[in-house]
Formats: sequence, structure tokens, C-alpha cells
Amino acid sequence: MITMKQIKGDMLEELTDLFADVFNAPPWNDTWTREQAHTRLLDIMKRPKFFGIAAYEENRPVGMVMGHGEQSFDGIHFQILEMCIANDRKGQGIGSDMMSELTAFLDAQGITSIYLLTMRGAGTEDFYRQHGFRVSDRMCVMSRTPRK
Repeated sequence: MITMKQIKGDMLEELTDLFADVFNAPPWNDTWTREQAHTRLLDIMKRPKFFGIAAYEENRPVGMVMGHGEQSFDGIHFQILEMCIANDRKGQGIGSDMMSELTAFLDAQGITSIYLLTMRGAGTEDFYRQHGFRVSDRMCVMSRTPRK
């Protein structure tokens, strides 16, 4: 049975392991060290208006979603910064359950919009579209790599 829990600081170590395991595997194939993953999640958790939900099966985290709110001219916008599901539990509805829990909480808080950045393809775009997200007409992502 899956239990949803609000993310607290004492979950950081086990969520670090989940994060590194998921993003170091396909389709991302990143090269997170445990220290880098720990720092990434801690940085997110320290942000003002942080909120996150973790899915647990027994005492094992099998998913998480986290982000933070930001003031804008039309209210508080929430940015999802990380979301992942354990590699052996993908496709079983855990992500959808977490997304429903997250959006219900944020709606109750009066959040005016939820946004995120995600990898193209790899099933991620379709997942978020199924949950009401769309590609923004107003915004684009731009990046720059320093010249060497």
C-alpha cells in the first residue's frame, strides 16, 4: 500500500538515494554523485515556500515531487523542481497519485499556477499533459553554456 507524506527534513537521506538511483538510470542517464544529489535536494528544501510530497511503500520511498512557491503580480506561482518514481515502480500510478495530492494541496492554498521544466520525450511530456499541463505560449526556456 502506498502512503503519501509531506516531505520533511528527516527524509532527506532516503530521498537522496531515490533521486540518484532514478536520474542515473535510463532515460536520463545522468551521473549524480550521492553528495551532489543530497545538495540538490537540500537546496530545494531550504527555499521559501517549499512544499513536497513523497510516496512510501512500507518504509521505502518510491516517489517524490517537490518545488516552491514564488510571488508574481497575479499571485503565487509554484514551480515543480523535481519529480521522480523508483525505477521498479514506474507505470503503476504512483506519479499520478502524487500529482493529484500536490495539485489538491496547492489549489487549497490559492496557488495561481503550477509550472515546470522537463525533458522532451521520454514519456515526461505526455505524463504532464495528462495532468493538465501544456507548453506555454508565453514562455520559452533558454540556456547558455560558458565559452571555454
